[in-house]
Amino acid sequence: MDNMMTRRGFLAAGASCAALAAIGTSTGCSSSQTEPLSTDASVTYTASTLCAGCANKCGIEAWVRNGKLWRFMGAEGHPHSGGYMCGRGQGLPSLTTSEDRVIEPMKADGKGGFTKVSWEDALSDIAGHISGAGQKVALFQDGRATDAWYAKRFMNAIGSANYYDDSALVNADVDAAYEALLGATPIYDTPNSKFTAILGASGDETVRPIEVKEFASAKAAGGRVVAIDPRMAGADMLADEWISVRPGYELAFLLGVAGYLVKSSAFDASFVEKYGEGFDEFKEAMLQYTPKWAATKCGVDEAKIAAVAQGLQDAAPHCHIDVRPGALLGCGYSNGFETVRTAVLINAMLGTANAAGGMFISKVPSVDGAFDVDSFTKVSEAKGAAAEAPAFGAASCQEALDKGGFDVALFVESDPVADWPDTTKVGQNLDSIGFKVVIDSVLTDTAQKADYVLPAATYLEASSVIAPAAAEWSIVEMRNKAVEPAGEARSVHEIIKDIAQACGKGDDFDFELDDVNSALCEAYGSSVTLAGLHDTGCTSIPGCDVKAGDEPAIATESGKIPFASSEFEKAGLSKVPQYADPTVAPNDHMPRLITGAQSFQTRTYTADAPKLAAYASDMAAQRAWLNPQTAANFGIADGDEAELSTSTGKVRATIRVTELINPEAVYLPPHYGVESKAMAQAAGFGVRVWNLVPRASEQATGAGMVCEVPVEIRKVGA
Repeated sequence: MDNMMTRRGFLAAGASCAALAAIGTSTGCSSSQTEPLSTDASVTYTASTLCAGCANKCGIEAWVRNGKLWRFMGAEGHPHSGGYMCGRGQGLPSLTTSEDRVIEPMKADGKGGFTKVSWEDALSDIAGHISGAGQKVALFQDGRATDAWYAKRFMNAIGSANYYDDSALVNADVDAAYEALLGATPIYDTPNSKFTAILGASGDETVRPIEVKEFASAKAAGGRVVAIDPRMAGADMLADEWISVRPGYELAFLLGVAGYLVKSSAFDASFVEKYGEGFDEFKEAMLQYTPKWAATKCGVDEAKIAAVAQGLQDAAPHCHIDVRPGALLGCGYSNGFETVRTAVLINAMLGTANAAGGMFISKVPSVDGAFDVDSFTKVSEAKGAAAEAPAFGAASCQEALDKGGFDVALFVESDPVADWPDTTKVGQNLDSIGFKVVIDSVLTDTAQKADYVLPAATYLEASSVIAPAAAEWSIVEMRNKAVEPAGEARSVHEIIKDIAQACGKGDDFDFELDDVNSALCEAYGSSVTLAGLHDTGCTSIPGCDVKAGDEPAIATESGKIPFASSEFEKAGLSKVPQYADPTVAPNDHMPRLITGAQSFQTRTYTADAPKLAAYASDMAAQRAWLNPQTAANFGIADGDEAELSTSTGKVRATIRVTELINPEAVYLPPHYGVESKAMAQAAGFGVRVWNLVPRASEQATGAGMVCEVPVEIRKVGA
């Protein structure tokens, strides 16, 4: 990638998110950047596309020279990027030209290696195993996938209901609470907020580039930002104050806030009467919780809890609690759903819905009927053997893998060996499957167990199915191909279509990607056009803008926010939020294991990007974090090596001793410990946190409960 950002420039840009706070953003997707950046005639602008560094899918612009990626930068009009890219987004393009890329179909040679095979032979053999297997075929896909529509259609076509993504191990509790309480994903109006409480930001350090400016704007206007988190990282660094809460006891903190507000009658009576149901029952239940009671549970001084409650009360309705999805509150604890539920209801009781600085309830129209047209073969939804879904979530990928009974499994840009809890059990689960296919761009740890590995194009080498993104002006966005795929790599949707054709299901895919996207464009509205999306990568959805003062579009079945509901009782919860301890009670002698994606890494799909791997090494980012108090208990100093062990396994890790973590926690990042030597950039760096995490699921949502883990710690050599 000639003339791309140098490693030194990348490191400087990625080292501090504060560097991203500069100019403003527009309120719509911009036109393509056609102004020349070089006098070299071989340099051409190719695409407005989407980053794949995390689920935010920030907009980026790409230029090529002589067919190779030359430059990329943030798209000014995209609501997540605002013209900027985070460090992760800047480093991930290096994966496209990595020497570790899989660029041709590979077949296991039976000796622990692979040999090249033609696409024709690979597809024929794969189809032979799939055809007739029906419900004994399963497909596992990364939750960030932009081609899930193809994968689900393929599974329906072959008659299997066994499609799973990894949401149970990422955001299940957050997504489920939003859906159950609002019927939509809320958007927090940070720049106009007078008081913001950020919850759980260290569970995923991702900060959307434009957010840096938004937090700065709020503070410049006199707003206050408080972070409530067991570890200070990510968006916490943008706060005025970090409150170190005991890991797993965030629910107690929030209930203490709710009790304070109810006792002070600090709720919007007209709002809860018009838009809520069961508020009187909720109000009565909250009276038992006080800041004093909460302090005994969450380890935060009573005065700090009261101060947060009073800050929200004084600022209402121009305030909000910003719940950050990720490993802490998205899939961390047995009480995770109740924690998110309580945060959303506090926002609601203060009347922040669609108030300036509050919680905007986004609008995204349903397009379920987009394919009920003659140009698409109707494929019935497969029924049958899929793992049973919990009350408020999707069927769990890890429970499905554990249930087993599959003859064939396809892993589409999904690496359960390296990214799912209980590595040993995952390996055993995979060994029980007779035939395995991995579709990916590198030879992952899961690929090393596969019969075939099919080379997937990277995000810069492929276009995608369009999808909505919730915002104050909700958009549809599309990934556009910036460069040609390396070698024989193909886009995921093309590979799925090729497998379907080989299985005799070609009639179910007798259309092109543009046909799919044209149907979706029509469903979203006349102003959404395929030509426009090819040009800008995103466009606003007609009638889906939300302005301060608008009537909130609450999309629950009743059209109201359930402060109390019998539906929660049916799921094994209480009608109203109710305190429950996490399953594990941590302490400074046996701390709780917590994890969460770093700002420059997410999972092992980013770990092998050369620039990101180099940055991780330079920063010694693989270290485990311990509070000085906890480290002293074990006789550990900064830089020492320690053995961490749980009921599931043990690892040796270098320790970082820091005040930026609660004494009852030990942090390990989730994306290191890659063992596949074919991922040369990442192999052997750090340890795999999932060796320590047992397999468990939260009852109501199926969330993975990956932080309900007590850890024994021993200094190596002591």
